[in-house]
Amino acid sequence: MSAAAHTSVPLRLSGAHNVRDLGGFSFTDSDGTTGTTAKGVFLRSGSLTRLTKRDRATLRAYGLVRVIDVRSNFELKIFPDPYSRRPEPGIDYRHVPMLDQLNSNGFQGLLPESMFAVYRDLLDEGQEGFRLLIDALDVDAGCVLFHCRVGKDRTGVIAMLLLDLAGVAPRDIIADYAASERYMGGFLRIQRVGASLLARRIVPKCLFEASPSEMERTLTYLYERYGNARRFLVDTCGCNAATVERICRRLQGRTAR
Repeated sequence: MSAAAHTSVPLRLSGAHNVRDLGGFSFTDSDGTTGTTAKGVFLRSGSLTRLTKRDRATLRAYGLVRVIDVRSNFELKIFPDPYSRRPEPGIDYRHVPMLDQLNSNGFQGLLPESMFAVYRDLLDEGQEGFRLLIDALDVDAGCVLFHCRVGKDRTGVIAMLLLDLAGVAPRDIIADYAASERYMGGFLRIQRVGASLLARRIVPKCLFEASPSEMERTLTYLYERYGNARRFLVDTCGCNAATVERICRRLQGRTAR
C-alpha cells in the first residue's frame, strides 16, 4: 500500500485558519536530488484581515519578512490588509493583484462552470501577475507569506507552481490543495451564501469547494500546455531564470550555486 499524500497543517492563529507552510513535502529535483522542502520559507494563506496582535507576533517570530497580497482592488477596498493599514518594521507589504473573475467583479456576469476553468484562465491570462509575483517572492532570507481571500484559488495555483517547481509529486500538490476545504469548509459555505445574495442568484457549489479533481485537471493542463512550472514561469511569463532557480533552491533548502 502506498503512503498517504502529504498535506500541510495550519499555524495556530486566532484570526486566520488556513495559514500553511510549504515545507515538509518530499521532492525529487530534475537532477535526481531528493529531499524535503524547507519550512519557514513560504506560507500560503487566506485573508489576514482578522489577525490579532498575538497572531502578528507569532508570524514575526516565525520569520515573516514579506506579505504578498494577490487580491483585487475591489477586495482590498472592502477588506484591507492589516500589513498595509498598519505597517510593521521589518515586514514588507506588496500588492500583486492576480486575475480572478469571481472576486474581482463581485460575482457579477457569467460565472465559470468549474474551478478548473478559473485556474486555466489564471495560467493563460495572468502571466504578467506571475512575473511580478516571482520578483516579490525572491528574498535573501526569512519567510514570505502570499495570500488571497480564502487561500484556496489564486493562492492554490501559486502553491501548485512553487511545489511543482521544487519537484514535489502531483499527488501531494493535489492533496494540499484539497486540504483548504477541510480547514475552511464552514467559511466557504458562508461565503457561498453571501455571494449568492450579492449576485442575486444561486452561485454554483463547486466554486466554494476544493475538490481534488479541480487541481488534478489544472496540473494536467499545466503539463500538457506549458510543460511544467519552471517552463511556464520562464518561457511563458518571462520570469528571470536565475530568480526562479533561487526560489526553487530556497524552497528545497539548498544553497544557490
